[in-house]
Amino acid sequence: MREKADSDLVRRQNRLLLLEALRQHGPLARVEMGRHTGLSPASITSISFQLIADGILQEAGEAQHMAEGPQRRGRPLTQLAINPRSAHVVAVKISIDGIELALADGQGAILSRRKSRTSTYDADPKAFGNMVASEIAALIARSRVNAKRVARIGIAVQGVADSQAGTVVWSPAFRTRNIAVSAAVQTSLGIPCHIANDANMIAEGLINTDRARYGGTAAVVFIGYGVGMGLILNGQVYHGPTGAAAEFGHMNHLPGGPLCRCGRRGCVEAYVADYSLLRWASGQAETQPPSFNAIPEDGMLALEKAARRGEPQAMAAYAKAGEALGFGLARIIAILTPSRIVLAGPGTRAMELFEPHLHRAIEAGVVDELRRNVEIETVPIDTDMIIKGTIDQALRHVDREIFAHGPLERRGRELEHIA
Repeated sequence: MREKADSDLVRRQNRLLLLEALRQHGPLARVEMGRHTGLSPASITSISFQLIADGILQEAGEAQHMAEGPQRRGRPLTQLAINPRSAHVVAVKISIDGIELALADGQGAILSRRKSRTSTYDADPKAFGNMVASEIAALIARSRVNAKRVARIGIAVQGVADSQAGTVVWSPAFRTRNIAVSAAVQTSLGIPCHIANDANMIAEGLINTDRARYGGTAAVVFIGYGVGMGLILNGQVYHGPTGAAAEFGHMNHLPGGPLCRCGRRGCVEAYVADYSLLRWASGQAETQPPSFNAIPEDGMLALEKAARRGEPQAMAAYAKAGEALGFGLARIIAILTPSRIVLAGPGTRAMELFEPHLHRAIEAGVVDELRRNVEIETVPIDTDMIIKGTIDQALRHVDREIFAHGPLERRGRELEHIA
């Protein structure tokens, strides 16, 4: 019995290795799968044959095989890829006054999107989970995908999310705390649901985009309607025991500083987020309660233009933001010495306005020996890495919980027969 259990475990692990290689690299010939996974040709042949029979993989054209020696070409090799019809997942992004949803196929391609404007701050905490479920049901119905083919729902939320309890512990998007979301969605739709912090989802998306670049130790910082961080440690996003790790935005910059949306004073977010920039630029007192409404993009664009024109208060706002962000990152560098810091979100549109102040603060906050090898880069603002990362994580859950198991032993929710 133990021998059978061990062999089943090895088989599931090998199936997962193959799926991970295809998720990371796209369509691959069997010989390429061997290079990426370390599995033998016989194992590759056996596993891929079964995955095709299960409807999880499909043939995806041919690639020219390079034979040994210069200028020599071998016969074309059949490539395999994830079958887009193997499963579907839904990604949900919850932020202040808005919910964005996306339905993706088994390869992660987005098939349908939906946006909903809602007053999240005043939402009924007992009814909010059911409202999200209704939005998801409307998205699926509009896309004409059979709900039985949706294997997983991933939810990304601004603020602190407890992934174990399935709750929003705290978020500036809500007046109340400890809002149950996952259980209501699962009960209503019968689909497994997972909730996580939105910055962590950016980190998940980056790893899946380029594991060679982001697969070491990195800090991913979101700047926009708030400030968040996702930590990548040895190629894995560190969520902590409950999913609430790396709450960078609410780390204190200066005790007694400006009032933050979390109710405390002096948080990094209270200097860097969009609402804080507008507060600085308008000359409001540090004790002025911040707005809990979504800041219109036009307002931020106007502030950026004012700073670029050289208006003193606007320039000073970005100088304060850059300094606070830089000293915060200096602490992260001193503790983790990451090889890379990635800045993402709409706030990076004004990168040139706060970047000099950010670098001066890092230089003042940590010794050269620790910071010299840290590369700071920016993700293009037109790339929604929160939605992408949420889709990627949901598909990895499907791989581990369903596809890695054989057709007679798949755990979790059974999918409708794959055509």
